[in-house]
Amino acid sequence: MSDPDFIVPPPGLVPDAPESDRPDRPEGTVRAERALPGFRPAPGIRPPSALPIAPPSTPRTDEAAPPVAAAGATPSPAPARPAPTGPWRLRSADGIEFPVHDRVVAGRDPSPPAWLQGVVVVAVPDHTRSMSKTHALLESREGRLLVTDLDSTNGVRVWPEGEAPVDLEPGVPAEAPLDAVILLGDVAFLVERAPAQSV
Repeated sequence: MSDPDFIVPPPGLVPDAPESDRPDRPEGTVRAERALPGFRPAPGIRPPSALPIAPPSTPRTDEAAPPVAAAGATPSPAPARPAPTGPWRLRSADGIEFPVHDRVVAGRDPSPPAWLQGVVVVAVPDHTRSMSKTHALLESREGRLLVTDLDSTNGVRVWPEGEAPVDLEPGVPAEAPLDAVILLGDVAFLVERAPAQSV
């Protein structure tokens, strides 16, 4: 219940409090907006699925509404997208791209050891020099892509989509699934399958 002796003045009638009565704030500071918690990858590393998701489309009023299924009817499943069957391909955000048909040794200036003679050699430009000269072995085996750290200085990490990155033990092959990110030092590559017709 309101106090009958208290009268609320109309807006603008009472002046604002003088500057001296306002709370002290250091010169030049402003209140920061509250930031939403979010995942921040290491600098220069693009996480999987970093592309924005398109907002859901809203049907226009002049468009016909989709037919409603009869009660008790099971909806027909959406047609499954065929899995890509082309060769494995690694692609960086800087446009560096190379296929992995069989075995590839990648690094700044690869010189494969004797037991890897005959492999495809891929020199990757790395101005930060985080990648070793002979950094990693990539192999296409029975439909899987395997990556092995060749005792590199800054290591190899496999970052499957939706999971945490895994540091590889040197000399031990590990699978890199489709849409994972492979980190050779600080250079990130997205694991893709090339279209079958490009074989």
